[in-house]
Amino acid sequence: MNKFADLTILAGILCPLLVAGSCASTAQAQPLQSPLAEPNVQLKVQRTSGSCPQTVGLWWLTLPYEGGAEHTVIADTRDFADTTQLVASKNKLFVEFVSPLRSNYANCVGQTQGQEYPFYNVQFKNKKAYFRVDLRKLNAPGQLITYKTVAAFRPYVRWAIAD
Repeated sequence: MNKFADLTILAGILCPLLVAGSCASTAQAQPLQSPLAEPNVQLKVQRTSGSCPQTVGLWWLTLPYEGGAEHTVIADTRDFADTTQLVASKNKLFVEFVSPLRSNYANCVGQTQGQEYPFYNVQFKNKKAYFRVDLRKLNAPGQLITYKTVAAFRPYVRWAIAD
């Protein structure tokens, strides 16, 4: 009877340790999520003439909510321009930014053609790049540009869409 009691106590101690060890060995650590250091969308540039960048990168973040989503887009114009200006407008469905091109791209004529993202466009002409967000190209009942500015010398736009 003493041996049975000793085995019961020993099993009561070892069993939780074995279960905890088994759980710890099968649980996989989730990889650390890092901030987006590089653009997560690439728009291909269709060159007509001159020396043009091959792509224009966008950081595009979406925060969904019931009945819609808020989108933030930042164009990575720093690869071909040093400064950017917001073109003044009260339009809530369209925004445009202008960036003088660096000398190595000054003769670029072309534009991005994104079938997947028709509301984002970059046009290169007259020694400038024009980044545009055009929500009029969306087929949705409600959309609105809620914020637009230049941040870190890049175009920054926040817009929302509702069902």
